Amino acid sequence: MEIRTLNACPACARQYDVSFLDSGESVRCECAQRFQVEFHPVRSPRPLRCGSCGANLPAEAQSCGYCNAEVSLEDRGLSAICPSCWSRLPSRACFCLECGLQIAPQALIALPESSACPRCKAGLRQRSLVGRSLIECSGCAGLWISPHTLSDLCTRSEETAAAIQSASGAQTGAEAWDDLKVAYLPCPVCRALMMRKSFASGAGVVLDRCRAHGVWLDRGELEKTLAFVRSGGLLAARRREVERLGQEERQARERIDAQGRPSMSGSVESHNSDLVRILTWLGQVIPHP
Repeated sequence: MEIRTLNACPACARQYDVSFLDSGESVRCECAQRFQVEFHPVRSPRPLRCGSCGANLPAEAQSCGYCNAEVSLEDRGLSAICPSCWSRLPSRACFCLECGLQIAPQALIALPESSACPRCKAGLRQRSLVGRSLIECSGCAGLWISPHTLSDLCTRSEETAAAIQSASGAQTGAEAWDDLKVAYLPCPVCRALMMRKSFASGAGVVLDRCRAHGVWLDRGELEKTLAFVRSGGLLAARRREVERLGQEERQARERIDAQGRPSMSGSVESHNSDLVRILTWLGQVIPHP
């Protein structure tokens, strides 16, 4: 089981996943404080606080008296480490079971201070955009963000338009990277080549994505993506996908009926209907322009 090790910035207490780094490597926090990666011997926690709500637990408690969450170490998958007391944590714990520290790691996994841009090899720096953490290249103005942050920015695209323009804006020399060659880029964390995937049909934006660690956007791609969302393009793309799946479902039923094998109809209809329902729900939750 892969263990997620967290380190906290000594100045501001921001928590970073440092699992992919080596002990002693230097990390620069978003607050500009440098700190060294630390790994300590870990131990199983003695549960004194609820991992769900942080409430105090009596000795030998089987469940939390406040939120009724079960207190069981065997079934929790202790796959993280508290940055304060170094006891092991359930993978989705909001609080340390032993010391009660609130667990709130940054969306992005920490990068060594010496990390280079996967596009132009210039230095990378931490910055904040409307309360969300991202990493920006000082040379080509590319951005490294988590999928959750990208989704959140799309949802709040109108509210954050001005700040986004500033974040991706004119860096000295960045104009030289306007005409980029198509290439598979290495993930800044694990160095594996990232997948290239279209953001949505008609968006004209191809993102570089590491499934495990984040998304790379070249200069201007974040603004282009958000403009597409604000114009209703993403909602329209989802609707087209729903219509396409609906048409495929009807055609599949017609073929099955023509072949006289109705026993397969239910499974095909159920499979395609599930896809249609999922995409319909996505269309409902995506904000209208």
